[in-house]
Amino acid sequence: MSESHNLPNLAIGYSLPRLFTLLGAGLVLTLLCAALAFNWHYVKDITTFQIALCYFGVVFFGLATCKTIWTLISAREPVVFITRVGIRDIRIADDTISWRSVRDMSIWRYRSQKVVVLRLDPLLAERFDGGFLKRLLTLLNQPIGADGVLVNAGGLTMDGDKLFHSCKEYWSAGRLAHSGRAAAEPEPVH
Repeated sequence: MSESHNLPNLAIGYSLPRLFTLLGAGLVLTLLCAALAFNWHYVKDITTFQIALCYFGVVFFGLATCKTIWTLISAREPVVFITRVGIRDIRIADDTISWRSVRDMSIWRYRSQKVVVLRLDPLLAERFDGGFLKRLLTLLNQPIGADGVLVNAGGLTMDGDKLFHSCKEYWSAGRLAHSGRAAAEPEPVH
C-alpha cells in the first residue's frame, strides 16, 4: 500500500467566525470612507483628491462587504476539496486539478494573508484562465510573485500555512503514486 492510500479526502468550507470578522472589517471601512466622502463631520480641510479616494473606498469596501454577506448566506458546503488525485476549488472552477499537472507549489504572503500558488503545466493552465477579469488579475499578480492558480485560504476553516502543507503532502504522495505506477507498467514492444 502506497503512502497516498493512507491520506483521507479533505473537504474545507468557510469559517463563520472568520467571515464575521471580514464582515465587521468591511462594514467599518465602508462607513469610515462614507463618513469622509459625504463629509458627515463637516471637516473643512479635506481635499478633492481625498474625497475622490473615499468615494472609491466606499465602492470597493462596499462591494467586498456585499460579497462577504453573499458568502455568509450561500456557503453552507465545502468549497475546497483535496484528494489523492488532485485539488478542486469551486471558487475557481468545477474541474479538479490533478497533482500530476502541478509542476510546482509555493505560498505567497501579502501582509497577514497567505495564498497557495499552484504552477501548472501550460496546457492545463489555459483552462483556468477564466474571463477577462481573471486574466487581468493574473497579469497583475505575476510581477509580485503570485504566478499560477491561486487557492486563497481567506475565510476558510483552514489557515494558509496548514492548507499549503496539506497540499504539499498530497502533491508529494500523488506524484509518488503516479511515478510508482509508471515504473510498474511494462514498456510497450515495437
